[in-house]
Parts: sequence; structure tokens; C-alpha cells
Amino acid sequence: MNNTTPGKALSFNNTMNNDVTSINTEEVIDIGQYWRTIKRAKWLIILITLCSLLVGGFIASSAVPLYKASSKILADPQNPAADRNEQYIATALVFLYYETQYEIIQSRNIAEVVVNKLNLVDKYKEKQKLLKSETTSGFGSTIKDFKTKVSSLLTARDSTKKDAIKFTDNDIRIMLASNIQGNIEVTGGKQSQIINISYTSEDPQEAADIINALSEAYIQFGLESRLGEVKNTEAWLSEQSSQLKQKLQDSEAKLSAYRSQEGLVNTNQQQLLANSQLQSLNSELIRAQTNLSSAEEQYLAVKNIEPGSREIYSLGPVLQNRTTGDLVKNESQLSQRVNELFERYGEKHPIMIAARSELNSARESLQNEVNKVVENIEKNYKLAQFQVTNIEKLIAKSRNDIQSLQSENFSLVSLEREVENNRRIYENFQVSLMEANGRSEYSSSNVHIIDKATVPTVPFKPNKKLIIVLAGIFGLFFGVVLAFIREALDNTFKTPDTVEEKLKLPSLGITPVVKVNKKTAKPEKQYLDDSLSPFAESINTIRTGLLFSNIDNPPKTILVTSATGSEGKSTMAMNLAAAYSNLGKTLLLEVDLRKPSVAKNLGITNKLGLTDLISGSVTSASEILYKDNDDKLNVITCGTIVRNPLELLSSKKFEDVLMSLQTHYEYIILDGPPTLPVSDSCILANKVDGVIFAVKAEDTRIKVAKEAVSRLQKLNANIIGTVLTVAEPHKMSYYGDHYYSGEYYGVKPEK
Repeated sequence: MNNTTPGKALSFNNTMNNDVTSINTEEVIDIGQYWRTIKRAKWLIILITLCSLLVGGFIASSAVPLYKASSKILADPQNPAADRNEQYIATALVFLYYETQYEIIQSRNIAEVVVNKLNLVDKYKEKQKLLKSETTSGFGSTIKDFKTKVSSLLTARDSTKKDAIKFTDNDIRIMLASNIQGNIEVTGGKQSQIINISYTSEDPQEAADIINALSEAYIQFGLESRLGEVKNTEAWLSEQSSQLKQKLQDSEAKLSAYRSQEGLVNTNQQQLLANSQLQSLNSELIRAQTNLSSAEEQYLAVKNIEPGSREIYSLGPVLQNRTTGDLVKNESQLSQRVNELFERYGEKHPIMIAARSELNSARESLQNEVNKVVENIEKNYKLAQFQVTNIEKLIAKSRNDIQSLQSENFSLVSLEREVENNRRIYENFQVSLMEANGRSEYSSSNVHIIDKATVPTVPFKPNKKLIIVLAGIFGLFFGVVLAFIREALDNTFKTPDTVEEKLKLPSLGITPVVKVNKKTAKPEKQYLDDSLSPFAESINTIRTGLLFSNIDNPPKTILVTSATGSEGKSTMAMNLAAAYSNLGKTLLLEVDLRKPSVAKNLGITNKLGLTDLISGSVTSASEILYKDNDDKLNVITCGTIVRNPLELLSSKKFEDVLMSLQTHYEYIILDGPPTLPVSDSCILANKVDGVIFAVKAEDTRIKVAKEAVSRLQKLNANIIGTVLTVAEPHKMSYYGDHYYSGEYYGVKPEK
């Protein structure tokens, strides 16, 4: 059919535009969409929030009040009786100290001490007897009050399922201690030395008593632990000291017997004497080596002077010798006198000869005296060498004597060393024993109570306001989450935009839901009854979309179908035919031969219809036509129900009837059957100019509609567009502000 091509082109263009629009929309996060989702589910959210508030209020009102008593304890990691230097080494492990104290405070041992101190076992047994007697007497309210008071002493399992009378005292003690352990809370000790201990109970007096008893038990445990440790140390030291004393006495007796037997003196005295002698020899050796060095210098100086050289007179020993000094002075004076006489008298003068003879005599005496000094230097050098050698021999002899002494007195030295070691160990143990005795008498504790627990006047739990607020917040949050989950799981159509996006088909408009009452007509007759109503305007919008789907050649025969039944297609077909009747002569042709509804909805009593015309039972269409007052809208109903509707619609006779009707009517609206249950619409889609696909708002599933559209498109049906039926505009406004919902605009004419 050539006249449908422009419509298909328009549909394709609209589809492409919708795709581009949807892509651009997905790139931007629409926060308003989330808000609209919440608005759509506001009543669900309010209902869930109210239910949560009611549950929270019930929990808050029925919860048993709990009281918390607390005390503060100062815990010093350093023991008061300990050496501070020793503990300073262990301060790197101070953080482990507090973790250990937390475990001690929450231990079963401390809890059992509290049970014994407060005599809780007897109190528990008395209360159980009282409870049993009151149960037998039938005092329900008294029992309930009593259970509330003693429930803190019982675990939930033991208080309701076991008879405590059958337990032994030890079993009850362990049970009560376990309950106390479970209600203790210990904090602090990280930024300061303060430890906070708290206990929770239904009885405020009981909470205060238990926490105070717990603090005292913890302090007593520390004192007893330290005292027990000191006593154990003291006993061990005392035992070891006795053994060491006996060992010292035995070693001393053995040393004394050995000295008497060998006739030896103390090796320390012998060693001291030998060391003193060796030290003296070493001092003499140093002195002799010093003298030898000095003598050697003088000796070498003399040896290096050539014989007859006057340099010998400049030597230190020569200059230091008084005789040689005088002789040097005398020789110098005589030499000066000889020089004077030589200038005055000459060499052969008797005075000159006498003076030179005296000078030679003085020089000979000086030489003799210098020779003596040189000989003395050689003698001193040799003597110094001898002294050094002799002292070295004496030192070597002394060392040999000392070594010999050590070898000979090895046994004695061993015995003396054994005695000394035993004495030193014994003395050290004596000092440690005295310190342990001092610590055992020191009763101060490193743990002190700063604040004792007082009886709480206000319950710690439940915080009724907080419970109600949290319940409201939870209900609100859960309602919002449930709204988004419901939105995500909802796979139906809500708006025309959704229809266009999912089905890739243009939307022609909507048919709003009609509330039927005494003043309004049925939905099927809305357009006929009031052509100015909002419903009629929606039908006019659909009609306009159909006319402009192909301006040059608008569709004349239009099939209205849907995916499944009860989606409002018949209502739309009836009203659309009424709208087209205002433009020209129009025929509403009911081709739903399986489940017809037009005759019933329009009040047509004629039972003959299309099937009768096709089968030949009726020879003329005028016999089965239903006409309105203006003769612009004619209706042909289904007629007699046949067994083979698909074969009837596929027949050549039906095509002839349809072609004959097209010559008499300007527009023909076909009310067809649904697409998925039967194949009738697929056959009819190829015999008309265009198809309108009806989708029921919030009812038709997306996958179902897609399947129906796909089935029609595979058969080359010209689907002009879709219509969202039974839509509620005020609900659609939750999906976007552009969905306008209002009444008729203008003044309605008087009837």
C-alpha cells in the first residue's frame, strides 16, 4: 500500500529523534527524577515510617529499664615497693599492662569474689523460693515485678528454662559470675592512668553494689598476687641461702685443712709480695735504662770525635768537670801570655821559652785530665749496661718464681677461689632475702579508687527518644529504598515518554482514566456525551496525530489493537470513531470476532453484524448498521460468533466487504483483537492504512508490548504510533513537570 510509506518515514524520523533525546538525557544525572520517584511512593514511605514509629514506640515502652553504675580507678604500672630503675626498663610494655588489667577485671575469678562478697548465692536461692511460693499462690503481678528485679542475676536461658534449686552452690556461683562478666564494661587507660569500670543491671542498687565490690576485689587481687609472689620469692631465697651457707662452710673447712697439711700461707700474701718485688725491679730497670741511654749518648759523642780535636773540650762531662774547667782557663791564659810575649820578645827569648814550656805543661795536664774524663765516660757506659742486664736477669728470675709459685699453689688457689665465690653468692642472696622481707611488709597498692559508684537514678537504657527517632529514620530510609526497589522492578509503562523510549514508536497521546458516576457517562461514550471534556480533548489530540502522521495522504482505515486484552483499546476505538465523525462520515467496525464488546457498551440490540455480512446471512450492510442521530457515525458490530474467526478475516470475502465499505465511508476505525493471544490483528494489520497500538498505563508489561510490536513489524504492519490508555495525569506529573493535568479550557456552551 503506497499511501502508508510517508507514515512509516515519519515514524522512523520520530524514532531517531527519540533515540537521540534519550541518549542526551542519559548523559546527565537527573536528581529531580529521584525526587519524583520518592513523591510517587510518598504514601508507601509514610505508611512504612508510621509502622516503624509504632514498632519503635512499642519496643521503647516495653523494654525493661537498665541502670549503669560506674567507678574510676587509678592504676599505676609501677609497683610502689619496686625499684624504679628496674621498672623504667619495662615502660615500653606499659600499653600491654592496661590490656592485662582489663582482662583481670573481667575475669571469672574476680566475678566469683564479688558473688561471695555480696552473698549473692544465698540471695538468689531465697528469691527463687519466694518466686516459687508466689507462683503457687497466683500473685501474677507480684511475680512479674519480682522477676524484673532479679532478672539481672540470671542469664536468659537459665532464668526461663532451668530450675535453679536443682543446681549446686558452685553451679549457681559460676552462673552468677558469668552474668556479672557479661555486664562489665572496662574503658580508659590509653591516654591516662584512669580506668573506668561500669556495670549494667535492672536494679540500680545492685549495679552500685556490684561495681564497688568489683573495684575492691580487683585491688585486693593485686595485693594478694604481689604478696604471694614476694612470699614465694622469699621462701626460695631462704632455702637457697641455707644451702649456700653450708656450701661456704664446707669450702672454708677444706681450704683450712689443705693449708695445714701443706704448710702454706695465703696465696694472696705470696702473690702480693712477689708482685711488689717485681714492681720494684721494673722501676729499677727503668732507672737503669735511663742511665744507660744517657751514658750511651756521652759515649757515642766521644767516639765520634777525632783524636787531638779540640771538640772534645766542648763535651758536657768535660765542661762539667771542675778540674778540666780550671785547666782550660789556665791553658787559655797561658796561650794568651805566650802570644803577647811572642810579639814583644820573639821565639828565642828566655822568657818566651819559659812561657811556652809552661804552656805545654798546662796543655799536657789538660789532656791527661780530659783522657780521665773520657775513660770515666766509657766506664759509666759499661757499668750502665751491666746494671741493665743484671736487673733484667732479676726480673726474669722473679717472673719464673711467680709462675713457679702459681704452679705449685694451683690447688690452694683453686680452693681459695671457690671459697671467695661461695662467699660472694651467699652475700648477694642475703641482700635479696632482706629486700624480699622488706617487700612482704609493704602493703601499699599501685591501684586506688578515685570515685566510688553511686546508685544511678536515671535508667541507662532504653533511650526511648533515641529508639523512636532511629525507628522513624529507619522506616523513612527503608521506605525510600523500597520505593526505589519497586521502581526498579516495575516493568510497566507510566508515561508516553516511556512508551516512546521502550517501543521506539511515536506517542500519539493518552486516554485519561474516567471516574464513572451518575453525572458522567461510561468511558465508551465519553466523546459522544461531552465533546468538550478533558477526555474528549485527549481523543482529539490522538486524532490530530493520526491526521498529521501523513499530511498529504492521511490514513483512512485505522486498526486499534493492543498486546493483551483489557487494555482500553475498544474504549479508545469507540471514542476515536466519534471524533472522526466530526470530520466526515465514519464507520466503527468491530473486527474482534472472539470477544466483542461494542454492542454491549453502546447499547446496540441488533445481534447481526460483520460475520453475518461476510458469511452471506445478510445481503446488505444497511441491515446491520447502527447510525447516530447525525448519520455521521455508523457502527457495525461483530454479529454472530463464529468458530473460525481467523479464516473469516483472512478470506477474500472480508477484503471485498472492507473495500466496499471504504467507498461509502471517509474514515473506518477497526476495533481489533489483542495481538499476542491470537493472530487476527496480524492479518488485519496488512489490510489497513495504519495501526494504533494501545498500552495500558501501569498495567502492560514492557516485554509483552515489545513482543507484540515486534510481531506486527515482522509482518510489515504500519504502526503509526502508540496511545497510553487509562492514564492518570496527576500520577504522570510525578514523572515530570511537563505532564500537564487540568480541566477543559474555556466556557462550555449551554445545552
